[in-house]
Amino acid sequence: MKHRKGAPLIATLSIALAAGCSFLSPRPDPTKFYVLTATAGADSTTSVRNSASHVAIGLGPVKLPDYLAHAEVVTRAAPNRLELSATDRWAEPLDESFRRVLARNLATLLGTDQVMPFPWDPSVALDYKIEVTVEHFERDASGGTQLAAGWIIRDGHDNRLLLSGKANFAESASGGMEGAATALSADLSDFSKQLADAIIELSRAHRPRAAMQTD
Repeated sequence: MKHRKGAPLIATLSIALAAGCSFLSPRPDPTKFYVLTATAGADSTTSVRNSASHVAIGLGPVKLPDYLAHAEVVTRAAPNRLELSATDRWAEPLDESFRRVLARNLATLLGTDQVMPFPWDPSVALDYKIEVTVEHFERDASGGTQLAAGWIIRDGHDNRLLLSGKANFAESASGGMEGAATALSADLSDFSKQLADAIIELSRAHRPRAAMQTD
């Protein structure tokens, strides 16, 4: 009886080829993309909107830390250590998303369509200018989130400092990055309300020029 010496080799090659095909076959991309969402609208009221509905606001500059200028989601793993996610990404630059959602929240809360991002048209008569410097806007190792920022409101006509303040908001989050994106949006919503309240108080004390021009 003759032995087929080539049979084991053929079998080994077949297994290797099958494994190779499996290794080379396309695998699902685990990357997920996230956005911030505007959440201020549900809490605005007619009386609040009407109190500042004629204001024209110049929003900016709004500055975020350079370490957040990554498509990868940043997590503060320790006070002096940051981690960039291998799979979680922002769908747009975070600084652009932050400014866009902040502007939308302010427009909704104040009932105005005159929230103009920096740099704005110099021919536009502004009532107020809002400058924001963000210190923290990220999640931590436990999944919670924090927004810490300083802000200044200036007179839109002569650039005089009218009001300044600090913001520090935090949220607990569950459900991984999806929950964290929701929590960061809630932090931004809370910050938007703080700024809107400041504009409302200023507009009550000083009637906006835009309102006088429409009388």
